[in-house]
Amino acid sequence: MVKPHWDLEENNGFVEIKAWDGLYYKVWNSGTPATLQKVANILANVRNSINKLLVYIYHNPQLWKGHPIEWGIYHTFDIHAPGCGDAVFNSKDPLNSIIRKPNLFVYQEMTANKQGFLGLNKPKKCTNIKVNINGKIRDYEVATERLIMLTTRSDIFNNPNKIDNYTKILDLALHELTHTTCNDTRWKSDNHQKPFNQWNKMIEKWAYNSNKMIFNQK
Repeated sequence: MVKPHWDLEENNGFVEIKAWDGLYYKVWNSGTPATLQKVANILANVRNSINKLLVYIYHNPQLWKGHPIEWGIYHTFDIHAPGCGDAVFNSKDPLNSIIRKPNLFVYQEMTANKQGFLGLNKPKKCTNIKVNINGKIRDYEVATERLIMLTTRSDIFNNPNKIDNYTKILDLALHELTHTTCNDTRWKSDNHQKPFNQWNKMIEKWAYNSNKMIFNQK
């Protein structure tokens, strides 16, 4: 069976590198060993930044409860911080408590490609659930797992040792995270229709508030 054009390779061509957070990240196997290590560490930084964002969102429900994004926020918790309840988020060190568990969400580098794909939020294990939509019980497809792939080296074919600016990579990660919040499960020619842009701006603002030291370096 031929895979659709957007379903990029996620295993072949990669090497797993242990990053500073003790987790292994899939990095495209091109460049020097030092570059591969730097990319793995950057992916760990992304994971840490996203985790700070999740903790911030959790502790500021006034920003999203009662808003149309609310269901999407709960869904984002389910995917990116599964099993993390009040006790974990309210622990003395929630970043260590949640987010250093190896079974939780890990990003990987984007497959080197000439199709123009910079990031990919790949839905996995899609299933239908029953939900109440405008007073009617309907089938609703959700992805119970996801894989997010990020470009960290924009010119990887010509200069595999040149790594992009971190805030550019993090902005891309926030873009892909928004696809989780929107529960995008099917490829569309334009996957950024309403409410994507509005929700992405909200998530970017929260990410700024939870990672000010990073964004102030722009």
